Amino acid sequence: MNWLDRLSRTAKVLVALSIALFFVLAVIVLPAAAWLVGDESFTATSGDGFCSDCHTMQPFVDSAADSVHGGNNRAGISAECTTCHLPHDSSWNYLTSKLETGFHDIWVQTFSDTSQIDWKAKTEHREEFVYDSGCLTCHVELEAATAGKRQHDNYFAGVIDSKCVTCHAGVGHSNLNQYLLEHKYRP
Repeated sequence: MNWLDRLSRTAKVLVALSIALFFVLAVIVLPAAAWLVGDESFTATSGDGFCSDCHTMQPFVDSAADSVHGGNNRAGISAECTTCHLPHDSSWNYLTSKLETGFHDIWVQTFSDTSQIDWKAKTEHREEFVYDSGCLTCHVELEAATAGKRQHDNYFAGVIDSKCVTCHAGVGHSNLNQYLLEHKYRP
């Protein structure tokens, strides 16, 4: 006789309910809670409110707000920092890039003299931290809308290696140099 046969009917019901409750918690509640916490964390750390917490990011936040992509448009539509500065080609790539970038930024802010960073020079390497997949997430009809324009045709055909920001250098940050100078010499 095994242990289950020795239990009363009430005890068997309690065991069955306990197993069902464990199953519901393990398979439904815990994953849903983890998803909600993760999603809220990603949302909270994606916008200019979070990015501008670091003093060195303020000129970028200000110049983004001054641009069409930052909300300075008739519709008031605004891209988040992560819309452009993280890849959107896969969830895994987005997650790992967000973690890598976040840890890098925390390290630099904590252990570097950020006043010595030449931000203007860094904009010359914009292709390294602005992702075409971000552009194409919003501009989903771009290929059809620009058909017949040689550079865009070559881009979509994969003939050229240029990225969106190679040609559209100031996109997303209007008057960035002005904001960098104002911020550098602000008392």
